[in-house]
Amino acid sequence: MSDSPFVAFLDAHDEWVPKKLERQISLLKRDPSLGMVSSFCWISGPGKEKRAISPAYGVPSSGRLFRRLLQNRFIFTSTVVVRRQCLEEVGLFNESLAVNEDFNLWLRIAAHWRTAFMTEVLAVVHHPPLSASNSREEWLKSEVIALDHVRSSCKELPLGAALALQNALVERTCSYGSFLLSRGAKASARSELLAALKLQPCHWRALTRLGLSFLPTGVVNSLEERTTRLPRQSSGNLSPLTSRDASSI
Repeated sequence: MSDSPFVAFLDAHDEWVPKKLERQISLLKRDPSLGMVSSFCWISGPGKEKRAISPAYGVPSSGRLFRRLLQNRFIFTSTVVVRRQCLEEVGLFNESLAVNEDFNLWLRIAAHWRTAFMTEVLAVVHHPPLSASNSREEWLKSEVIALDHVRSSCKELPLGAALALQNALVERTCSYGSFLLSRGAKASARSELLAALKLQPCHWRALTRLGLSFLPTGVVNSLEERTTRLPRQSSGNLSPLTSRDASSI
């Protein structure tokens, strides 16, 4: 219903700090190539839990940040200001998603526009004790649907970005299938694991989980317990993306 060239979001339980809109809209006006600006925020848990700044270190200040956003969900809704033209091009929130509708929209924007991240605390995000995101199953399922929707609606992605999106979708689908398997929902788990293997046939974790889905539930749980007790061997640190890498979608 608004007619402003910019649209900002504020969840009912969150806060903006003074001059947030002034700082971000000024940046959008200076650089017409930017479709969206977000920022650092304070995160406040239930009760008197100590606030901590949101983890977004290493994110470039601006550029094509699609792949970086797939790796690190550094955008919180109440920190965002979007150019109206941007929303008119990529569409609004996908309201069929119970959760992750914000993640879905930020990815669709980042797929087509340059975005900026301000290393200033411009909002306070409060996590209420009960929220939709508290349901692990619902969260995992909606993440898969959100990424699949991005893939179907952003078909002209450059090769590197398209591959990154497919890999992210495979990992999320495998995680959802693994979760269903841990809950004993074998038929549903197989469906998700097969979907992951359709995208990446040699995905070893999906193949392993699919094999486990044909074993008795008690055996699966026993194997899971033994696996968690094994010492984890470090596989080394992967080199993080540089600013130059992240700047090219």
